Amino acid sequence: MLASYDDPSPSLLDDLAPEVASGVLTASLWILIAAIGVLVVVMIWAHVARVSRGRRIERILEPLRPRLLALAADEEPDGEAPGKLGRRRERVVDRAVLDLLGKVRGGAATALVDILDRHGTVDGALRGVRSWSATTRARSAQVLGATRRTEYSPVLAGMLSDRDRAVRSTAVRALGVLGDATYADAVLRAVREVNGLSGVPAYVAADALLAMGDDVREAVRRGLDDPDPGVRYVAATVASRGGMASLLPRVLQLFRTDRDERVRAAAARTLGVIGDARVIDDLGRALAPREPAAVRLAAATALGELGAPAGVPLLRSVLTDGDRRLAEVAAGALASLGRTGREVLVETLRQGVIPPEISVRDTAATSPADLAALASLGAVTALGIRDRRPDLYEMATAARRAAEPAPAHAPQDEEPTP
Repeated sequence: MLASYDDPSPSLLDDLAPEVASGVLTASLWILIAAIGVLVVVMIWAHVARVSRGRRIERILEPLRPRLLALAADEEPDGEAPGKLGRRRERVVDRAVLDLLGKVRGGAATALVDILDRHGTVDGALRGVRSWSATTRARSAQVLGATRRTEYSPVLAGMLSDRDRAVRSTAVRALGVLGDATYADAVLRAVREVNGLSGVPAYVAADALLAMGDDVREAVRRGLDDPDPGVRYVAATVASRGGMASLLPRVLQLFRTDRDERVRAAAARTLGVIGDARVIDDLGRALAPREPAAVRLAAATALGELGAPAGVPLLRSVLTDGDRRLAEVAAGALASLGRTGREVLVETLRQGVIPPEISVRDTAATSPADLAALASLGAVTALGIRDRRPDLYEMATAARRAAEPAPAHAPQDEEPTP
């Protein structure tokens, strides 16, 4: 039995500590409850405010909607034009007009822009491009682009050096809406990183350039030689647009020699669109295991786009590749090549043989049936083979079931020997 211990000099804190701790915990609990209550109130208030705002907008637009829809359909609206709406109502109408402008062209767009002019929205956007607020500048760029008036192109081009990336991206989109190819070079340069400012996203610049039409060809040609890999990537992507077949030799050179993986992948996809039989050997060499995965995938996709019979053996060589995505892309490409490609898929499924170039280490984790199933996966999922070729679909399904690992069972106790 342990001897009892009595503190020879007890402290007052020893008596107060439990009470202090209890008080702190109680206060903390009440603070937490109060914070939860405030949060609930704020959420309810935000929901009510959002619903109320939506209803208010509907009340404002309800009498005006028939007229706006008639203008969007390039028809003469019934009745007289509404009188002075007030600034708040004008802002609501302006948002509706901007939404409609993204869906109409020609005379309908002109009539809707006239509404923005009457409300002073276009003039306000011209002033807003110099605002201290990035949100206001971006909104102004959007409005100027929606007008489809190329006279505002210089203003938008000047915004491509804005300190805010979102503003620059909006200005690029607006230039794409205007379709003014005069500033195609400026859009390409906006992709670069300058003075620590990241460039606009590549897809934003590519979409804008594609919207500008074939007149961007020379700018794209210069972009293919730009020292910035982001610019080369965008240029190689845009070169896939119809009417740019004259850029094929330069795109092929870029695919062969560029050091940037993304640029080579973009060039490969473009070769599939504007290329011919001269590029098949280069695309086939890009399927080699030593190549980056993105380049191999793009090369397989391009061989399917070309649709040349010479691409069949090249795609067949990667049907059982250790890269599952590549096997799927190759299968989908073969299925798109017609009867010859589908026969290769069926043969691969039936064989289910591991080629010698796949190492033992890879095959330990991937069974022959699994590799065979992968060879048909792209065809089965992407091209509706289930209905068109039920025999191929059934073979792929059976191979996939065979590749699935057997369910694990708990070991049963052995019966005792009598």
